[in-house]
Amino acid sequence: MAPLSVIDYVVIHELCHLKHQDHSSKFWSLVEYVMPDYKEKKKWLRENGGRLKL
Repeated sequence: MAPLSVIDYVVIHELCHLKHQDHSSKFWSLVEYVMPDYKEKKKWLRENGGRLKL
């Protein structure tokens, strides 16, 4: 139900946890390296995630 780019963000986020098991600055730097515009997707998910069907 989410846009594909947001799903990509979620997958990238989780894959980055394989290297950094926290939300440290190193973690977010890796996410940004892979997806430079991740903040837009994160914002969309924060604003719309509650409306997604499981």
